[in-house]
Amino acid sequence: MATISIFFPSSDRASFDYEYAEKVHLPLVLNRWRQFGLERVELLRGVSSADGIAPPFLAMGLLRFSSLVNLQVAMAGEHAAEIRADIAKFTNVKPVLQINAVMGD
Repeated sequence: MATISIFFPSSDRASFDYEYAEKVHLPLVLNRWRQFGLERVELLRGVSSADGIAPPFLAMGLLRFSSLVNLQVAMAGEHAAEIRADIAKFTNVKPVLQINAVMGD
């Protein structure tokens, strides 16, 4: 198993349309990448930091793939540009991506 974590950092000028991300973007990602082993997609909305102040991230996306190879194929494939372009429709934040190996599976 492998995941990609997508972090959307908070800032004074940051905007994020959670409804669009949930109702349009996530289904698009699932539709395009399920064939490449995408098994699960989660969108997490930042609520606060551990000490109760504003969260360091507006949102985080977690995409779980059946393997690291499948994740890499999806990210390099024909739908990657479409998925990246759609991000600008719900946020003005440049996302930070991290690829992860799932431990304990």
